Amino acid sequence: MTRATKFQSALMAAAALLALPGLASAQTASANGQLIQMVLMFGMIGVVMWFFMIRPQRRRAREQREMIEGSQPGDNLMLNSGFRVKLKHKDERYFRVEMGESILVEVDPAAVTMNITAQEKRAEEAIEKAESKKAARSKNN
Repeated sequence: MTRATKFQSALMAAAALLALPGLASAQTASANGQLIQMVLMFGMIGVVMWFFMIRPQRRRAREQREMIEGSQPGDNLMLNSGFRVKLKHKDERYFRVEMGESILVEVDPAAVTMNITAQEKRAEEAIEKAESKKAARSKNN
């Protein structure tokens, strides 16, 4: 090897050593960018799960709780089993319902699927409201 070739190889080695910290920081920046991207991806997945799974489930649970709390003795209820019963007595832990003539059964309030009486009242109110709007519209025309 000539003296110039040795000098060039030494210079190249020095340049490579000087470039290593820059390469390491570039790799670290790339890894940090990938980490940030991954965290954002998991965050977005969490937000999507919240809006499509958790939030609707909580809303349904709240509506069920309000329906159970709003039930009054004398209301017709639908149970999970499909039985249509009449609420006789409302206790803290159980509902005493009538399944037939003089057949009283205690059921867990969580077994109530819907309050048929309240649903019928809401339907009647909606029909009356629609009819009043229709009457008001026909008076204006």
